[in-house]
Amino acid sequence: MEVTSMTAWRSHHALFRKMEANLNSRAVGVLFFAGLTALLAQFSFLTPWSPVPYTFQTMGVLITGVYLRRNDAFLSGLVYVGLGAAGAPFFAGGASGIVEGGQLIPSAGYLLAFPVASALVAEGLDRSHRKGMADLPAQMMCWSAAMLPVYLAGTWWLSMAYGVGIEQAFAWGTRPFLVWDAAKILVLMVITAKVFHYAQPEA
Repeated sequence: MEVTSMTAWRSHHALFRKMEANLNSRAVGVLFFAGLTALLAQFSFLTPWSPVPYTFQTMGVLITGVYLRRNDAFLSGLVYVGLGAAGAPFFAGGASGIVEGGQLIPSAGYLLAFPVASALVAEGLDRSHRKGMADLPAQMMCWSAAMLPVYLAGTWWLSMAYGVGIEQAFAWGTRPFLVWDAAKILVLMVITAKVFHYAQPEA
């Protein structure tokens, strides 16, 4: 019984990735992980050295890529950002809306890049599932690349929104979060490479 339970725990993440999953099952996954990202975004706090809050929002973004196939992960990110932009209290600390005073909010660059980050993570996991084993080079490449669009778009728009140079925007919105995000990625990378297994679950 213990072996069966452990096997089920290690393979449960593959259920969302079954190639024959129907549209309803995929829609449930898309909505569930959009909601999970929204939930994790509520755990946030500001610091004196940055106008950008520390949150567990990016953990939700990364987990979405772990559990959903690439296109579904991207769509889930779009649903999350779209609902938050439309007024749902999905962003950090229960915030909503992406436009303020006729201009995108300062954190819009980060938010709009989240679907791409989820899709990049998912691509590495997709390759592992297609092979039926952990494709470590693919996973390492995708994990390493996942946050780059978030940092690039986020830093650029932060610079534009506050009227400061890229160096200052980087110091505010990227540098303080490198270790924070690297820790999340390291935990998830170890789990997906060493704990998960990639055989397709029984129908």
